Amino acid sequence: MRQVIGTPEVMVEQLEYLGEMAELPNVDLRVVPFSSGRHPALEGLFLLIESEQTPVVQLESRRSGLFLHEQEDVQSYREAADTVFRAAMSPEESSGFVAEIAKDMEAAP
Repeated sequence: MRQVIGTPEVMVEQLEYLGEMAELPNVDLRVVPFSSGRHPALEGLFLLIESEQTPVVQLESRRSGLFLHEQEDVQSYREAADTVFRAAMSPEESSGFVAEIAKDMEAAP
């Protein structure tokens, strides 16, 4: 979040937008701090799609995507998601952290 991509003004707008979205009842913003150390989210992006039918894990890379539906694969990613969730800040802490970064970027020369 602290790596500036574009201009600082664009970054501030994006961070403020995250803060606004975090206020919605269907959004749960969670930030995993650097201090949490290694966790499964560092291995790559994944999306765990839980449904009453068949749960699926979606993996994405730069040039392709993959869907996993075998029970042992899905269970492995459930455990990974739980690990990341435990490493993350609370929604309140996360919102405060995002607001703090936006404030710091606004104040930077």
